[in-house]
Amino acid sequence: MDVREYLELAVTAAHRAGIILSDLFREPCEVIYEDERDIKLLADRESESAIIDVLESTPFAILSEERGWIREYVMNEPFWVIDPLDGTLNFSRKIPLCAISIALMKGEEFLLGVVYDFMRQELFSGTEEGGVFLNNVPIKVSNIKQPKHGIVATGLPVFRPYTENEFQQYVHELRKYRRVRFLGSSALSLAYVACGRIDAFIQDEIMLWDIAGGAALIKFAGGTVKIYDILGVPFAKKIRTACSEEVLKL
Repeated sequence: MDVREYLELAVTAAHRAGIILSDLFREPCEVIYEDERDIKLLADRESESAIIDVLESTPFAILSEERGWIREYVMNEPFWVIDPLDGTLNFSRKIPLCAISIALMKGEEFLLGVVYDFMRQELFSGTEEGGVFLNNVPIKVSNIKQPKHGIVATGLPVFRPYTENEFQQYVHELRKYRRVRFLGSSALSLAYVACGRIDAFIQDEIMLWDIAGGAALIKFAGGTVKIYDILGVPFAKKIRTACSEEVLKL
């Protein structure tokens, strides 16, 4: 299996979707669905279609945020995981913190990862053998070793509110870092860990498509990735990633 060939396809898919999204960002958003916790835009669908048009040329199943499984998933075979627009709420409010996320996985193993910040035209991409790049420049995680010196990015669960006790425990975990950042895009936050802009990312109850591309990048860039209950695809109970194992020792 030539992972490099599939990485090129993923990059092509991300670029095509990015052109669509960067154009739509400058126009009024067409909302398909909205409630007090979630929002879906026509932009999500348009980006998804562009990505799938490219990835369907491969023999693998595709797990997408918008459509779920495309093709039947075959156990022990690779599968794509895509989020055509991570940070939809930011996008709808014209906050330029959003990204496209694509990963190829086999079981719980990451084969490649792509995160594309189409507003800044920053493409994060990589494989285990080839390393990780930001617009063709090699990147790696930061060398921070202690939480008290590090910046952590996070987000609050969309589907389950914290009890007061759970929230206090979460705050206690965050307070061990020097600073906390809420970007509103898990994929972008993870890409920033991969390139050393941020030192760690933690979040509870998150979907696999939100984190797959970025988590792959962190692993390939020399970082630590811990995803709990990933076997409940597409749901992951929580994720903890960082530049080093030490930064996660809270």
